[in-house]
Amino acid sequence: MKNNTLISNISFYSFFVKYSLMENYGFLGGFSSRIFKKFIPDIPEKNTIEFYFKTEIDKGQQATLSANIQSFLTNSENKIAISQDLDRAITALSLKIVSYGLDYKFQTYFKKLGINSSCYKTLLYQASNLSKHGSCQAEAFHDSLDAIHTTIKKLRKNKNIIGTSLHLTVVTKNLINYKRRIKTLLDLKNELHTASKWDFLIADYITYNKEKNSLSKYFIAHTDLLALEIVEHTAQKGEKYVADDTKEYYTFFKKGLLGGFIIAIFTLFKILISAHVEGTLPQAFLFSINYALCFIIVFLVGGTIATKQPAMTASTIAKHIDKDGDLKVDSLQDIIMLLRKISRSQFISLMGNFLMALSIGTVIAIILNLASNIEVVSTYKAIKLVNDVFPISGGALYFAAIAGVFLAISGFISGYFDNKVKAIQLAYRIQHNSFLSRFFSQDALLNIALVIERNLGIYAGNISLGFFLGSAFLASYILPFPVDIRHIAFSSANIGYGFVNHSFAFSTIAMAVTSVLFIGLINFIVSFSITFLLVLKSRGVKIKKLGQVFRLSIKDFITNPLAYIVIKNTPKK
Repeated sequence: MKNNTLISNISFYSFFVKYSLMENYGFLGGFSSRIFKKFIPDIPEKNTIEFYFKTEIDKGQQATLSANIQSFLTNSENKIAISQDLDRAITALSLKIVSYGLDYKFQTYFKKLGINSSCYKTLLYQASNLSKHGSCQAEAFHDSLDAIHTTIKKLRKNKNIIGTSLHLTVVTKNLINYKRRIKTLLDLKNELHTASKWDFLIADYITYNKEKNSLSKYFIAHTDLLALEIVEHTAQKGEKYVADDTKEYYTFFKKGLLGGFIIAIFTLFKILISAHVEGTLPQAFLFSINYALCFIIVFLVGGTIATKQPAMTASTIAKHIDKDGDLKVDSLQDIIMLLRKISRSQFISLMGNFLMALSIGTVIAIILNLASNIEVVSTYKAIKLVNDVFPISGGALYFAAIAGVFLAISGFISGYFDNKVKAIQLAYRIQHNSFLSRFFSQDALLNIALVIERNLGIYAGNISLGFFLGSAFLASYILPFPVDIRHIAFSSANIGYGFVNHSFAFSTIAMAVTSVLFIGLINFIVSFSITFLLVLKSRGVKIKKLGQVFRLSIKDFITNPLAYIVIKNTPKK
């Protein structure tokens, strides 16, 4: 700044604060505002450092900004003015954090989770001293901010207890941003003449100023938030779908066998519905009910449907790759290790479903043929059941991918309802509902509330998946391309029924069995990929890093293929 006297009254306050509550608006408001600013952009006030920066940047003098500030600081009056603005900014940001931390909703969460929230009062005291006297013990300030970050992490990690919402997600993310900004300003306060500190702030300002009116960045930011909310909704269900030791690994296999047994029975029901119910809509409705009942019964008896696992692991993935709870990926290696665990857990469950569904389908078909003269599966139907699993001629790979999409969506629906009952305190409301209390005792209301709280998400996910799979073929009447589904467990049972009711060549049987395994692979890859990409998206992972994750996972699979299929005999830590 060549002439300090001309700019002696410049304010640094808005530059330091950066975040304004006045910028909190809804999606449409923010979108229209950015369009308007594309044509008539915001111009900083003349008495602010941002106006000076804009002027110098327009002149192509960006490289001299930091040096000019250093020159400006040589004047003691200027230094005092900057220090005062810096203190005000730290105080303002601290009070934003405190206002949320002392909000009665947050305080309710803290009490419910047993979280010590005294750090917010401590920060309020420190901010008050700073605004009154300019006194600041940086280390103590940092400790309070770290303690506050810990409370935010605990809130996020216990979302299965308190539930979450898009608003809560945005607020906690903003609090983390405020905390980071305060720490940056505290460091600057202690080293006001350090050029590197100013370089960082100026570079951050220039980047922020370039992107703040970007429509694409705005869309990406809201997409990330939506992805984050969806991922957070999956609650804690994903943990039970990842085997950590040999015992759990074989438990998954047993549950897969049980699931395959139930599926083989309901596959027969679907075949009977197809043979004896006329009309597209009645068939679609009964198929949907059949699928939904099957999934619910498998859950009730403690079985597993392997292809449902990937979509339910979103929160588990997030937990492993974002251990600090700061909405960032901590380690790519952690992602690879988690991919191994999920892959082998999925593999052994798939094998349980496949082997049992195929075996029981075959056994039931033999018994029915011996015990009855009724042709349950006609020759035509038997041929169709087997041909439908072929990758190309039967369209199995394409239809298996469609099933994978539905599996992922149903997982998110399940998680959404799991979260919703927590977020709106549905169980508590039912317990204390004056209308219901006229018909039920308090003990009955408590039991009803607990059942709904524990199972609403599960039933919602199973019923939605049932209707997705049972009614998918209806889309073929609307769209210019065929729509159907192929699911490994149901396809396994189908070929079991088909093999017994028609004489197939050994090569055809081998091809059909291999094709079913490919169907399972596609079910898994599509369902898991959607979930996995959504988790990474929610943590702000860019396309470049996604490529890096993909290359690392392929390399690891090539060098350690067995690690993705079997688990070493090591005890659970």
